[in-house]
Amino acid sequence: MNKRSLSDRRRAIYTGLKPFFDDPSLMQAVTHWENRYSDQPSLALQRYVADICQNPVLKDKRASILRSLLHAMTQDSAELLADPRGPEPATPNTAETASASVAYSVLMLAMMSQVDESLQHKLRIELFAALRQRQLPPTILEALQNWLGTRQPLKLNNAPSALLQKLLNQYYVLLCENLGPVRADTILARGVAQVQRQHPELEPFIDSLL
Repeated sequence: MNKRSLSDRRRAIYTGLKPFFDDPSLMQAVTHWENRYSDQPSLALQRYVADICQNPVLKDKRASILRSLLHAMTQDSAELLADPRGPEPATPNTAETASASVAYSVLMLAMMSQVDESLQHKLRIELFAALRQRQLPPTILEALQNWLGTRQPLKLNNAPSALLQKLLNQYYVLLCENLGPVRADTILARGVAQVQRQHPELEPFIDSLL
C-alpha cells in the first residue's frame, strides 16, 4: 500500500470508510489517518480502526470496516473514489524552473543596469515594499530581500514561471511610474535583446516571462 501515492492511499481509506461514516465524521477519520497512519504499514490499520470506532455502533462494525479498508487497498486506482482533498498539484520540472529563475535574474539585472544608481536604489526599495504585500512564500521573499537589500546572488530555483512573470511585471510597473511607459518599454526591450544575445539558451524561458 505504501508504494502507492499519498493520493491513492487516501482514496483507498476514503473508499473503504465511505459506507460506514457520515460526511463530517468521514473527513475527520481521513484526517486522523493522514496525521497518524499515512506512513504506517497496512498492519497498523487495526489500530487505526480502533481509534476511529469509539462509539457503540461503530465498535460493533470494526471487523466489517477493517475488511472494507483492506479490500480498498487492493483495488486499482480507477476503482477508488475521487480524492477528497482534490488532485495533487503537479510537480514542476526542476531544470525548467531553475532555467526560468536564471532567465528572470539575468533579465532583471539587464534592465536595472540601464538606470542610474540612485534610481536603482529607489526601485529596489519600492519593489520590495510592493512584493511584501503579495504574501509571497517566505523562502522566495527572503531571497528577494537579500538580493534587493544586499545585492547577494538571486536564488529563486523553486519559483514557478507564473510567479516570476508577476515579479517581472511588478518591476515594469514601477519603471512606468518612475520613468513613463515609453522609457519603460525601451528598458524592457533592450534588456530582452541583451539576454537573447548573451544567453540564447534562455530565450524560451524569457518568452514565458513576457
